[in-house]
Amino acid sequence: MSFHEFSHGYVADKLGDPTPRQSGRLTLNPLAHIDPLGLIMLFIIYFGWAKPLPINPYYFKDRRKGVLYVALAGPLSNVFLAIITRILMFYVGNIPVLGLFLTILYQYNLVFAVFNIIPIPPLDGSKVLWSILPQKEAYIYSQYEQYGQIVLLLLLFTGIINLFMTPLMMGLDRLISKIILFPFGVG
Repeated sequence: MSFHEFSHGYVADKLGDPTPRQSGRLTLNPLAHIDPLGLIMLFIIYFGWAKPLPINPYYFKDRRKGVLYVALAGPLSNVFLAIITRILMFYVGNIPVLGLFLTILYQYNLVFAVFNIIPIPPLDGSKVLWSILPQKEAYIYSQYEQYGQIVLLLLLFTGIINLFMTPLMMGLDRLISKIILFPFGVG
């Protein structure tokens, strides 16, 4: 989660927004990103979250592109970590405890990447969708942002979210295993 949030902050910082740095969130220290309620929920229902990273899109030269890049940075950081972890699994995954740790880390990053790209506010995918929609449609979409958490919770507690999360995670796993790792002879 720290790397995910740090990646958002890093891209925002590189695009000229000092807000993550000024708020102490441009760090890999997990303590800077912990949301107390999100941490408690992680232990109770195995679903948690980090504090939202503050950004100010008005610092970006192109506000919509800036929001797009910052939003994509988080899920892409998880894909990056999944690729690294998958490579390590190939080379040292047969060591019992380490192999189990790497497998959990790999799956965690797949889940986190796919989950965050779902276009429901406040997830990163909602910001990606907002950024690529035509201006009028983006405005209409933003009017429904306040209902996003309710929709998300309904999807989580009913299990409906698994109907599209599972195939997307399997597809990402297949992509990493077959295409990206092919040059390394892994997969």
